[in-house]
Amino acid sequence: MNGVIPVALGMVKAFVLQGDRPVLVDTGTTGKAARILAGLEGQGIKPEGVGLVLITHARRDHYGSLVELKKTIAAPVAVHRLDAESLRADTGVEPDVLIEDEFDLRQFGVAGKVIWTPGHSRGSVSAIMESGEAVVADLVLPRFMAFGPPAIAFWSASREDSLASIRKVLDLKPSVILSSHGGPYRPEALARLVGRA
Repeated sequence: MNGVIPVALGMVKAFVLQGDRPVLVDTGTTGKAARILAGLEGQGIKPEGVGLVLITHARRDHYGSLVELKKTIAAPVAVHRLDAESLRADTGVEPDVLIEDEFDLRQFGVAGKVIWTPGHSRGSVSAIMESGEAVVADLVLPRFMAFGPPAIAFWSASREDSLASIRKVLDLKPSVILSSHGGPYRPEALARLVGRA
């Protein structure tokens, strides 16, 4: 089975990338471990069945429950090299996998890849599934924070990098773009954001 299952955690979402051994994308804010484990269980996934925990970027609303989840999920943790030190410093978790430009998820049982999409942070990454879904985390957010068309957050590290990363995602022809806040979005909505419409 391929595809992406969102796990609602209040103001943010985690995602489960389905495959032979699913990949958990992000861990939400602190105190969300039980909700994430329940979301996995709802998909028939036991903690020992998770192949990888992917942290899309080192901001607390995306790794807040990592330490708690590590008590039950023994899967390796992956983060981009440029965000690894922030993750280490704030959680004490040593990443097992340091991502550079691109990272194949097949070795962890998922038909997809992780690509470097800097902009929101220097080390932001996105997951691109062969089934067509793109999980872009905070590369785009709703313009009005809770609703509206996709926009680039004003607190992003680099607007120029964000625009280039959106183009990079669009070049891979995703069928739908999944954001950690708001969405999902059609590719056409992101194309308008970068002046391709």
